[in-house]
Amino acid sequence: MNHNTNVKHTTLEEFVTTVNDLGVELVIDEALREVRKKELKLLIDEALVNKDEKAFNKYITEYKNLEAFLSE
Repeated sequence: MNHNTNVKHTTLEEFVTTVNDLGVELVIDEALREVRKKELKLLIDEALVNKDEKAFNKYITEYKNLEAFLSE
């Protein structure tokens, strides 16, 4: 019986490179989320000053979603 599992055989060096690439990607993603959180804080403050409930709700929801994602 011949089974084709489509498993890619990699070397240790390729594996380490892949893990490093994923680590870099995670760091970049987290940094981008932190920048967006800072932007959202400013937008939330602006919405409060302008008494714009719709904008406030929009930004606070996005902020909460980012917080939930970061705490997982």
